[in-house]
Amino acid sequence: MTLDEALLTLNDRLGQEITAWVEVAHESPLLIATGQLENWSHDKSSSLAEPAHHFDLRGHYSIGDARFDLSDAPVEMVSERTNGLTFRIEGGVRLVVTWPPAVEGDLV
Repeated sequence: MTLDEALLTLNDRLGQEITAWVEVAHESPLLIATGQLENWSHDKSSSLAEPAHHFDLRGHYSIGDARFDLSDAPVEMVSERTNGLTFRIEGGVRLVVTWPPAVEGDLV
């Protein structure tokens, strides 16, 4: 999966409850955040918010007070997982983003 495809997948889940965590070696979570996925450009409480003038795959996301920026991250590979994505980043770091399984009748 390309980074752009992964960002589109995340954009499809904006406003939904997700969990994301960062792993550094040995698949042990270093940081875990759960909450509603938002885009920085729509997050009015953020001092980093930028006005959205048109659709753009910037890769700026927030979950509550936690933020992650995939726009310039040295992403080596993105893989799909059951109900989520794994971003492999240079240096052995992984960002894992998961969401609850779809319930029958949900639109994706």
